Amino acid sequence: MITAENIMTDQIVFVDPEESVERAINLMLRHGVSGLPVVDSSEQLVGVITEYDILDIIEDFHAQKNKVYQCMTHNPQTIDINTPATALTTIFQKRSIRRYPVVENGKLVGIISRRELIRLVHDIRIKVLSEMTVDVVSPDAREHIG
Repeated sequence: MITAENIMTDQIVFVDPEESVERAINLMLRHGVSGLPVVDSSEQLVGVITEYDILDIIEDFHAQKNKVYQCMTHNPQTIDINTPATALTTIFQKRSIRRYPVVENGKLVGIISRRELIRLVHDIRIKVLSEMTVDVVSPDAREHIG
């Protein structure tokens, strides 16, 4: 069974809740991501900060939201590392969230995004199509054709 562990990326870019919002923005831009998990000094996931969260600052530019913890989404929804791929598709279809932190025993171990699920669909389809092609034009079939 394919699970979140097989699909997620474990190359995690994260930010501390005490970091500046500017640092979070720089990390997002540098790494081409639209959100970051927020992890405290005890390695616990405490939130996520996304482009959406940062857009709220623009609406109230004079707000004193200088630290990540002031802007982030607290208690984010997470995915357990053992969640089956079929359940992941349902989770992503029900919500417009682009990525979820993947946790194991409360610790952040990865990130899974819609893109990873799309990549899984692609890989499975390519494998199935290539197997179908091999079956249709197998060496045994070629001997009987010629």
